[in-house]
Amino acid sequence: MIRTAATARGIVLVVLAACNPLSGQEDARLQETLTEPPVLTSSNGVLDATLTVQATHTHVGGRPVLLRTYNGLESPPTLRVKPGDTLRIGLINRIDQSTNLHHHGMNVSPRGNADNIFLHIAPGDTFQYQVVIPADHPPGMFWYHSHAHGLSEYQVMSGMSGALIVEGLLEPVPALRDVRERVMLLKDVQVDSDSAIPDDIDSNAGTTRLLNGRVAPTITIRPGETQLWRIGNVGADIFYRLRLDGHTLYEVARDGNRHNRIVQRDEIILPPSARVEVLVQGNRPGVYQFRTLGFDTGPAGDQYPEVVLGTLVSQGSATEPVALPSQLPAVEDLRTKQVTAHRTIVFSETADGDTFFVNGRMFDPSRIDTETRLGALEEWTIRNASDELHVFHIHQVDFQVTEIDGVAQPFVGYQDTQITPVRGVVKVLIPFSNPVIAGKFIYHCHIMGHEDNGMMATIVVR
Repeated sequence: MIRTAATARGIVLVVLAACNPLSGQEDARLQETLTEPPVLTSSNGVLDATLTVQATHTHVGGRPVLLRTYNGLESPPTLRVKPGDTLRIGLINRIDQSTNLHHHGMNVSPRGNADNIFLHIAPGDTFQYQVVIPADHPPGMFWYHSHAHGLSEYQVMSGMSGALIVEGLLEPVPALRDVRERVMLLKDVQVDSDSAIPDDIDSNAGTTRLLNGRVAPTITIRPGETQLWRIGNVGADIFYRLRLDGHTLYEVARDGNRHNRIVQRDEIILPPSARVEVLVQGNRPGVYQFRTLGFDTGPAGDQYPEVVLGTLVSQGSATEPVALPSQLPAVEDLRTKQVTAHRTIVFSETADGDTFFVNGRMFDPSRIDTETRLGALEEWTIRNASDELHVFHIHQVDFQVTEIDGVAQPFVGYQDTQITPVRGVVKVLIPFSNPVIAGKFIYHCHIMGHEDNGMMATIVVR
C-alpha cells in the first residue's frame, strides 16, 4: 500500500453494483457488448507496428477522463506473432514525460533496441524497437507496457498497456485448435477531481474496474460451447480474485507458459502483471456473473471490494462440450536438475509504506545487484519482511515455484509472476539457460507503485 495525498485531492469513486439485474432471465437473447482490441498480426515473419504515446480525452464509467494511451486507445492493439518472428515497433512519444516499452514475459534479448528497459524515450522523440523472437519461444499470452522508472504506475494506469500473443498454445490438442478465443484485459482507472489520473495514485482508493476498456460488458456463449479466455491483469497495482458463477475455469497456461496438464479452478487470483489462459464451457441457458471477489493484501496493504467485471449469457443452440485432455505436452521439472547457486531476496518497506527495498537497498539503475552466468540454475528464496503482499517478477526468464511458506508445490509448469505472502517465504528455481537473455535486466515487485518507489534490482547474465 502507498499512502499518499490522493484522497485529499478528491478521488472520484465509481462504484459498480454487485447485483445482476438480469438474474433469472434464462435464455435471454442479449447482444454481446464485449469488444476486443484491434489486432496487428505478423506477416512473412515480421510484425511492423507504430505505437504513438499521446494524451487522450475519453470517458470511463460515464465520466470524462484524460489518459495517456497508445494510439489513442484505452485498449491498444493486440500484437500477434509466431515463434521465430521479428517484432518491429516504432514508439513515438507525444507526451510530456519520458517513456519506454517492455515486452513483459518474453524470453528475448534485453540489449540494444530490444527489450531494454534502461532506455528512456524523451518527449518528442521516436525510437525503433526490434525484438527477435526465438524459434522455440513458448506460445501464450504476454503483454507490453511502459517501464519508465518512477512513471510506470502512472503511465500504465493511464492506459499504456496491451496484449501480445505468441501463437500456438493449443496446437498440440487438435480438438481445441478451432475453439473461439477471447482476449480479456483487466485494468482499473482512478480519476481525480480534475478528470485526470492523479499524480499521487492511492492504491487503496476507489477505482473503476474495466474489461477491455468497458464497465461490466456482456459476453455470450452457447450451452456446451468451449471458449479459450486469455485473461491478463495489465493494470498497475490491483489484484483480481476471479470467479465465473456456475462455471469451472480449466486453466491451461499461466504467464504465457503452457501447463503439463489442465488444472480445474473455481477461483483464480491474478496479481498485477499475471496472465492466465483458461477454457470455459457454457453451462445451461442463463445469465452468469464474471466477478472479482473481495481481496485483502494484508494489514499494511489494500482492501479491494467485490466487483462484477462482466455478464456471461449462455444462449442459443446447445453443442456437445469438447472432451478435454487429461494431459498436455510434458514440461521439464527443474527439481530433477542440479542447482548451481542459492540466493535470498528480501522485500521490505518503511513503516509509512512509502519507500521500498530489495535486500535493504532502493533501486539504482547504475548499480549491479546480482551477477550470474549462462547455464546457471539458481534457487532463489524470496522473503517478504513486510505486512502486505508483494509480487515477485523477473524479466527475460520464467521460473518454477517449488515451495510457499515451507509447503511443497505441485508441478504443473512455469510462470513469471508470484505472490509473496505477508511475512512469508517463496522458493523458486530460475534457469538462466537461454543464450538470448545474456545482458542486463531487472527483477522487482510488480505492484508498480512499489517498483517506482524502490523495490527493484538489477541482474547481469554474463
